[in-house]
Amino acid sequence: MRLLIILPILAFVALTSAGCASDGSLKNPFSSDPAPAQSAPSSNYFFSEFNDIPIPNELSENRGDTFITFAPSGVKCGVQHFSGRVELVSLMNTMRRNMASNGWKLRSLLRAKESVMVFDKTDRMAAFQISDGMVTTDMRIFVTSRLEGDAPPADPTYSTGSSQPITQ
Repeated sequence: MRLLIILPILAFVALTSAGCASDGSLKNPFSSDPAPAQSAPSSNYFFSEFNDIPIPNELSENRGDTFITFAPSGVKCGVQHFSGRVELVSLMNTMRRNMASNGWKLRSLLRAKESVMVFDKTDRMAAFQISDGMVTTDMRIFVTSRLEGDAPPADPTYSTGSSQPITQ
């Protein structure tokens, strides 16, 4: 009787183990074979709705919280929500560096548990709300066109933000 109970269990374990081992995703911990080399990602960021706002690969978009529209001038505007397992300060430094390399100027910065970064470009403004959570960090991007008659500061001495990294 015991054999009738144990046999199906052993057969099930053998079948499921063979299926797992055959897909190559698990490495035998007792094997002396070296681990397969993993290919490096082609870049550290991707572009989502806005082709000049790079998003770190560690973040993924929460599509349900994204809203994209167009201003009367034809400029794409909207809100995007991303989250991932990244450090708040590291994310802020990365976004500042990536935005600058895409022609955006940092205009304001507030670092706290709910941090805010404001950037501008010739015809648009982008505000980042970055929230430090227990497990993940959330980043909301608000992109809007400039109001009619509003122009970026012409004064070259206008502060574009410190070039020093953000620290704890």
